[in-house]
Amino acid sequence: MKNYLAMLMIAFILLISYSTACLAKDMYVGDINKLNLRSGKGVKYRVITTLGPGEKVTVKSTAGEWTKIGTIDGNEGWVVSRYLTGEKPANVKIEDLKIQMETLQEHLEIATLENRKLKEENISLTTRLNENSLKLGNVKKSLNDLKTDSGQYLTLKEKYDKIAKEANKKDIKIKSLEKKVDDQYIAVAMKWSMTGAGILLVGFFLGNRTKRKRSSLL
Repeated sequence: MKNYLAMLMIAFILLISYSTACLAKDMYVGDINKLNLRSGKGVKYRVITTLGPGEKVTVKSTAGEWTKIGTIDGNEGWVVSRYLTGEKPANVKIEDLKIQMETLQEHLEIATLENRKLKEENISLTTRLNENSLKLGNVKKSLNDLKTDSGQYLTLKEKYDKIAKEANKKDIKIKSLEKKVDDQYIAVAMKWSMTGAGILLVGFFLGNRTKRKRSSLL
């Protein structure tokens, strides 16, 4: 029997706890200048504090025209039920909209700063790209000039090699002619030398013969 009563008591406590949990919900103070939070459900109980319009509260339980609530500050007491509303009052909605607008404004400012930063980075990148493009153009021009100069160099070298080759041939020809002239000069010199020697011999022979004739006459 005792166990049965204990089980019933536990079930009752759990049921009350579950009901309280189900009743616990957020509500707001309606359009009223101030709402008294009392220590009991009745005007005869002392006022713990006053709540302003739009203030958020947590409903604990209800009893007739009175509702037990808890405030954000940690106070707990009873208020008249008809001054509570499940929808956010206009002033709360306005405050929420202000907060949302401020948040959006902050996000907009951040986005604007980021956009400005990106624009500056884009300008910097564009400037660097233009500089690199200009450098690349100069490099290409230098390369083309080098190719042109190289082509001219190769052309000049080819002409030089050709002229050098012709000059070498002419030099060989000149040396050959010089040798031929030298050979002819030597041959002529020898010929004239031999001719002169022959003349001298003939003269000497004729001279001796004339002397002999003169001697025989005497």
